[in-house]
Amino acid sequence: MRTLLTTMRGAAWAVLLMLTPGALMAQGTSPWVDAVNELQTQFTGPIARGLSLIAIVVGGLMFAFGEGGSKRTLAGIIFGIGMAVGAVNFLGWLF
Repeated sequence: MRTLLTTMRGAAWAVLLMLTPGALMAQGTSPWVDAVNELQTQFTGPIARGLSLIAIVVGGLMFAFGEGGSKRTLAGIIFGIGMAVGAVNFLGWLF
């Protein structure tokens, strides 16, 4: 009787240990995917677009009041914003 109880207990532990990794690993997404998705949202969301608008307005004011390097600065702002905001669309098209 004692050996049967020991065998049953061992079998129960074996089944429990075999089922545990599946339960522990059963998550929807990895933490890295969640973090990257959050960064994507932050870099292309309304805050990024609002800061882009402010940068364009400041660059336009610099251009209007005739600072020497304002054309280069304005071009850098426009191309930089285009690359930052359009990168998600480009990667979606690429992959």
